[in-house]
Amino acid sequence: MNNMRNFIKYPIIFLLLAASVLAQSDDLKDLLDRAGRQMYAKKYEAAILTLQNALKIDPNNFEALQNIGTVHSAVGNLKQARTFFEKAYAIDPSGAEINNNLGVSYSTAGNRDKAIEFFQKAVKADSGSAIFNANLGMEFLKIGRTVGALPYLHKANFIRPKQPEILFSIGNSYAASSRIDSAEFYYERSAEAGGAGAELYYFLGRIKDKLKKFKDAEASYKAALKIQADYPDCIRSLGILYIVEGRYTEAAVQFENALATDSSFSGNWIGLGTAYALEGRTKKADSIFNGLYAADTSLAFQMMRMIREERSRQKEKAKD
Repeated sequence: MNNMRNFIKYPIIFLLLAASVLAQSDDLKDLLDRAGRQMYAKKYEAAILTLQNALKIDPNNFEALQNIGTVHSAVGNLKQARTFFEKAYAIDPSGAEINNNLGVSYSTAGNRDKAIEFFQKAVKADSGSAIFNANLGMEFLKIGRTVGALPYLHKANFIRPKQPEILFSIGNSYAASSRIDSAEFYYERSAEAGGAGAELYYFLGRIKDKLKKFKDAEASYKAALKIQADYPDCIRSLGILYIVEGRYTEAAVQFENALATDSSFSGNWIGLGTAYALEGRTKKADSIFNGLYAADTSLAFQMMRMIREERSRQKEKAKD
């Protein structure tokens, strides 16, 4: 009889254990579902707490590890994000998304080689993803490998057309390899697709400038400055464009604005001194020349050369 009692206990204990595991499994699923909803609603702090509770139940749950890494990345906790991504990767290194996440993590940290390594793995795992192809192409572009970047960027554009950032990156690739007409085409397509960043319009202005489409260049520079009024490179480029067009008073205003943004950059002083000299404001031009000469004689000579070249160019234009 005692033996019979002992025999009956074991199935009961097993059933209790199974019920406990099932309850934990249900709790884990509920937590993961809740975290997913919180992430979708951008309730990141709440999502972190929910995922931490999920990891208490199962410290090696791939979904929880990847998602908590994603949330930490979203709120700027990049070091913590990579720690969780690496734990998830150790469990399953084959997934495209985890490789892409690690690529983004290393890219943000400035480790281009590691970023490319993981982006390549992501593309290998899912070659049909526009995001993964675009990330790899953009990373190649960051290290100047435009030949390596373009196939992935074009593939991303084919998979998901009319994405401003992808089109902008293609334009950057062509600009970096001095294929100006192609750069212009893709910058314009990016703007048409809704790209509205100051950088896009500034780069488009530079390309228009190189193609001697000065009215279009001016319009692009002004569009950039409308978005970001204190864009130093754009202010300076517009000033130089005005000098080339013989609009010296407007050029002087631009370089005065540039100096208000960055008075330490010698190019702004050279541009302003040149504009003053060509405008006929000799005393102001001489004052800037003397200041440049005292700081570095080569800067003063750059200003003189710029004035001389511009006067020569304007004489040639007058003959035509």
